[in-house]
Amino acid sequence: MTNFRGPAIAALVSLSACSVQERNFAGAGGSGGGDGAGTTEHSSASAGTSATTGTSASAGTSASAGTSAATGCTQVEDCFNGGDDDCDDAVDCADSDCAEGAVCLTAPTNFELGVVVDAAESCPDGFTAKETLLFRGLSGSGCEGCGCTPNPTDCAADLYLYADESQCEADAAGTRGTLAKRVGFTCDAKPINNGFVDWGGVRASLFDVIQSCTATGTAIPAPATWKESRKFCHASGGVGVGCGAGEACVPRQASPATQCALVSGSATCSGYARRESDWFRGYNDTRTCSSCSCTASGGDCNYVRVELGNDYSCFDHAQISQGGRYCGYAYSPPAHLVGTPTSSTCTARTNLSGSLDPTGQSTLCCVE
Repeated sequence: MTNFRGPAIAALVSLSACSVQERNFAGAGGSGGGDGAGTTEHSSASAGTSATTGTSASAGTSASAGTSAATGCTQVEDCFNGGDDDCDDAVDCADSDCAEGAVCLTAPTNFELGVVVDAAESCPDGFTAKETLLFRGLSGSGCEGCGCTPNPTDCAADLYLYADESQCEADAAGTRGTLAKRVGFTCDAKPINNGFVDWGGVRASLFDVIQSCTATGTAIPAPATWKESRKFCHASGGVGVGCGAGEACVPRQASPATQCALVSGSATCSGYARRESDWFRGYNDTRTCSSCSCTASGGDCNYVRVELGNDYSCFDHAQISQGGRYCGYAYSPPAHLVGTPTSSTCTARTNLSGSLDPTGQSTLCCVE
């Protein structure tokens, strides 16, 4: 009788190589169990070889070889290559060896899978295909660059002459008299009663406050700023299968909240716990500012008086407060203002036109 014992044992040895299951997340940057290389060796005699069978390590069951020459099976399951590497009829995320380092995420055709990190943070392994900066909370209204220098506050008063003292004394409302002259701080020695030989007094109007500013600088739009910025790290080329319909297998992160999908525009996030549709990728700035101008305010003439002279001389014959009157006579009296006006303050003015608009609206759909 023919002896088939030797060939049968050799066939069993060849098939036993597919029973080895290993973890490998290093290839796609995931985090898996086992030692630092992400693999666990199983190359003992239990793998189906013994000294009595007449087979050696060259039969393809050695850990150093890693692949069975007869079956093409490896001792390591790559969780992100779409293949059943360890021949256990479970691919990528469907393989229990990938449970710790891989996760299934919803992935419609227009979704880009990745993780979200701080803008200055490096992208983690497995998510280095591309980086997209995202922003929200755009601001930058108004213009800046204008300045103002206040000019000295000036005052002016209209003086009215009364025909006689009785008319002056009777004008308690301060509405009578004939306009004689408008005066300021400079005394020109010309009498205010020009053409009036006889007169009985003088009334001062409320003082006009003359205030102004000189504009300085050049107006430009205020810088555009974002309240918040983040970085979306796109999944590398190794995106696996072994998930449900419309899902993809990617490296699992320690913080589930960082595992997200990026979608252009405003989108729904079916299959995700959190939706943020207020992210943008840039902005369009058409703002311009008009030339600088200034508005003066706060100046007054409350500490100013009209000084009435005599005989073409500007000496202090009498002083009249604003809105007040002097009922008496002086010979050919000049008049001018004395005292110190209150300085003005300035407010810069410019007109903003155009707009600042965010562009590239994007939606983040995140696990939690």
